[in-house]
Amino acid sequence: MFLTSGLVDHLHKLYPAAEIHVFHSAFNAGAVQFLVPDVISHRCDFTDPRPALRELRDAKLDVLINCAPWTRLTALLTSLSGAKATFGFRSKGQGIHPAFDLTVPYRDDRHEIANHRAMAELFGPLDSYRLTIRSIECAPSRALPYDKLVLMHATPGGSAAKPKSWPREHWAELVGRLTGKGFVVGFTGTQADQTAIDAILDVAKVPSESAFSLAGLLSLPELAYALNRAKLLVTVDTGVAHLAAALNAPVVCLHGPTRFARWGACNVRATGVDSPHPAAGYIHYGFESHPLQNDVMPAISVEAVEAAVTVRLTETKSETVAVVRDALEQEQKARRSATS
Repeated sequence: MFLTSGLVDHLHKLYPAAEIHVFHSAFNAGAVQFLVPDVISHRCDFTDPRPALRELRDAKLDVLINCAPWTRLTALLTSLSGAKATFGFRSKGQGIHPAFDLTVPYRDDRHEIANHRAMAELFGPLDSYRLTIRSIECAPSRALPYDKLVLMHATPGGSAAKPKSWPREHWAELVGRLTGKGFVVGFTGTQADQTAIDAILDVAKVPSESAFSLAGLLSLPELAYALNRAKLLVTVDTGVAHLAAALNAPVVCLHGPTRFARWGACNVRATGVDSPHPAAGYIHYGFESHPLQNDVMPAISVEAVEAAVTVRLTETKSETVAVVRDALEQEQKARRSATS
């Protein structure tokens, strides 16, 4: 949803009078509120095609864009939707392109954002493609020490959740190293992630005021608020990384089944740590598996992640100093101009 936000924004700028409908699963429901502009949201269960098809047909669409690169069911629903024109990806080996009136190549040798940009440019040229989300100021009810807070997201979702997970012992060691330097660690996630986070904290054995769980305690807007103010996010490959990218928040992403250059958080304050395992990077669509898939993420060392975190924290501090310095210089120039 965050990766396609630039497409939605581009369409709105080209056709400001158009209604934009977004058909999404329950998994993406929280992200829809961040899209610019306001869209008409349709929450669909795509595992049950009949009500999903009714939802599509009842909308009486002029144009339907299918942003899924390989799902044959959504391709079939697109072809039966009754939309006057349909658009989708032409994905190698997936056989879904006959369902669409017009297609763009879906390539696995470029970042996913470039694939969505290609889709957007079917409707008009773009100078640049960026994730575009609205600002939602929603502070968490719990007070957090943002000046020393490092957020961690250890629990990926989807069918590849286990292969994308970093070992809890690795997380625990990273927690110990960072809290030993005076940082405070908060683990984000849903209530369903609490057991996994508890296991990490049990191994870490640091005081509860130094490392704690925020699982189930933050709505998505509250998480965005925290990401905007925390020192850093350390995360596996999951949607939270792309939320941080859209917010231009500092982030370190751990990639194993995927590669950072293909699926990583896309902003100037993002650092990727790719697994050195020879099987790494086998996922391009999302459904792929590998005989050695569970060995890929453990190959990322704590030392490699700590080094990336240290660099990012240092650069973040330098960027902050630079921003403050520039702001002061601008203020001084304005004062001198007013005086003269």
